[in-house]
Amino acid sequence: MADLYERIENVLGNSVELFFINEHWTVRVIEDGVATATNFPDETSATEFAKSEMKRLGLTTIIRL
Repeated sequence: MADLYERIENVLGNSVELFFINEHWTVRVIEDGVATATNFPDETSATEFAKSEMKRLGLTTIIRL
């Protein structure tokens, strides 16, 4: 049963998403159910920010949309 709760937490938990929309690179950080989006003019800056947020939150992956 504990495995089930851990899998649910992974689905509903924190995440870092990286995507390109409207001529901007965007990093969306979902932390404790609250989403924050930050725009960047280039992919390099967005990727660096996404990596730092991933590490801060103790995650292992960035979701590229």
